[in-house]
Amino acid sequence: MTELLTEDMGMIADIVGREVVDELMTKLPGIEIKVPLHWTEDNPLSRLDRDIADVLIQQFPGDKFYVPTRLRKADNRAEALRLHKEGLGSIEIALALRISERYVRMLLAGKALPSRVDERQMDIEDFLGR
Repeated sequence: MTELLTEDMGMIADIVGREVVDELMTKLPGIEIKVPLHWTEDNPLSRLDRDIADVLIQQFPGDKFYVPTRLRKADNRAEALRLHKEGLGSIEIALALRISERYVRMLLAGKALPSRVDERQMDIEDFLGR
């Protein structure tokens, strides 16, 4: 499966390794972090394994970055179809891709996710045309 890292996470992975990115995304998803000059208990990095926090402090003192809640998938449908052809069932595919089993069934059926359109909201094309 091709997973796309954000620019920040890609830079961190290139410099200190993918295991650091995995730790950040597991323990601090959705958090903007300002890396301190020294380890402190009141910084979000204190929630990481101390060795990983120390590596980040050593490599990125004073830097600020955002930890995404999840990685972006380059193409879930293609990957789901490939796994299905290999004989995996929808549960196994869902676990492998970290998506819901319902979404796997929709991908395999070629259906788009249902949109949640608020009928009270103006259409963007109408808005731009004014």
